[in-house]
Amino acid sequence: MKILLCYPTVSEEYSKIRDAGLTPHLSLLCIASHLKTKFDDVDIDIIDGHHMSYEEICKKISANNYDVIGFSVDFTNYVTSVKLANFAKQINPDTKIGCGSNHASNMYNQILTNQKSYDFVGINDGEEEFEQYIRYLKGEIKIEEVTNLAYRDNGQIKVNPIKTFDLKKHVPVNYEMIDLDAYFKIQKEVFGDNFKMLQFTSQRGCANHPLCAFCGRFDDGMRFRDPKQYAIEVAHYTEKYQLTEVWDRSDSFIQSVRWLKTFTEELNARTDRFSSGKTTFKTYSRADQLLRQDVIDILKDLHFRMVFIGYEAGDNRILKNIGKHANLDTYYKATRNVLDNGIDIDASFIVGLPGENKESLENHIKFVKNLISMGLDKIRVNRLLVLPGTPIYHKIVEQYPEIAKKDIVPMEDLQRLVFTTDLYDLHDFNNSVDVFLDKITETANTMAGLVENNHGATEGYGHYGTQKNIATGNELTLQQQGR
Repeated sequence: MKILLCYPTVSEEYSKIRDAGLTPHLSLLCIASHLKTKFDDVDIDIIDGHHMSYEEICKKISANNYDVIGFSVDFTNYVTSVKLANFAKQINPDTKIGCGSNHASNMYNQILTNQKSYDFVGINDGEEEFEQYIRYLKGEIKIEEVTNLAYRDNGQIKVNPIKTFDLKKHVPVNYEMIDLDAYFKIQKEVFGDNFKMLQFTSQRGCANHPLCAFCGRFDDGMRFRDPKQYAIEVAHYTEKYQLTEVWDRSDSFIQSVRWLKTFTEELNARTDRFSSGKTTFKTYSRADQLLRQDVIDILKDLHFRMVFIGYEAGDNRILKNIGKHANLDTYYKATRNVLDNGIDIDASFIVGLPGENKESLENHIKFVKNLISMGLDKIRVNRLLVLPGTPIYHKIVEQYPEIAKKDIVPMEDLQRLVFTTDLYDLHDFNNSVDVFLDKITETANTMAGLVENNHGATEGYGHYGTQKNIATGNELTLQQQGR
């Protein structure tokens, strides 16, 4: 059986809000690695739309008689995925085509209603769903037995039971399935010859419950991989490729201190690249998890170069509105604790959150100034994205019911619509969405400009980030190196 797993090329209008294709698509690689351990007779191709154009993907589909095609979709590439699905069905009507991801999980009904080229949608975790779907195609089980599957049956959309994948069953990613040279080449172009990085995942889920109002992930609770098995995987590839950086892509790496301690001990027992300083670590963390010195000490044992912190806002009222379960006092304490221990912070902010007004926008700028005075030199500031499945998206549907039937709505339209709901009072902006958009854009540029003018970087990564802007790959003008 021949299978294609594909992250479609991002639509042109969204091309600037994604990274430069620095590493392989981890979710697709996890599914492919799982399938390889379950079947001896499957041939799997993995395509990354960051490295292949729409036309090139079409040629690949034309040249192969795929039995199953699975797309990983988000709002940036979903339109492209529909075009590819239609093309693939024309090439071979018998090809079974599906999609998955958080976006697909929240939009399965709209996708199956509007797009006839899609035969199925995977909801939540994809490893066992895809495995079982193949077993269904082989005639081993009935389609009703495929968990996490949405599909059409006699014109009706059916959803099978949703099952959360036990991460103890998670197999190590098989990076041998990918041509890594293409990724390492881009890393060198962006960060220099001495940079080589791969991504891994140790956990799934987030302890922040309910999820933040803007978060579009499928809420399936917190799960951890076995720390020893994860350490074996990371050590293996770190040694094999002599990596200079490991990036754990879990939503919040420090959910369990006990797990973190065990992983660190197991990793350092298998490789000295972290303890010797040859390889650095980067991951995501909530600010409140960085207040304990014993946690910081563990990060130093792993030779952490940076933690990514989603501050989101510099205003306590806004933080409460979005359900962040954080406040500025915690942010200041965590920032000081991390930076004073020689670890960098990649700070993320969102402008245009529910309740935004003139005062809150001014507070964001003041907050960033204070963080800069503490040593912050990396920042990314984004306008609010309205993602399906979030409370913010549901507020739009509540006021504009016609949106609920659509699987394709431009993000710009969703952004404008949400600002007309009762989540916002645009009194400070002449009750004008256009004036509000201009103001939050100005605020975002000011916040990012403050860091750049202080010799830092936007969309940057550590001391590489103070030299390079990942959004463009261009050198930033510097008068000094680092902090």
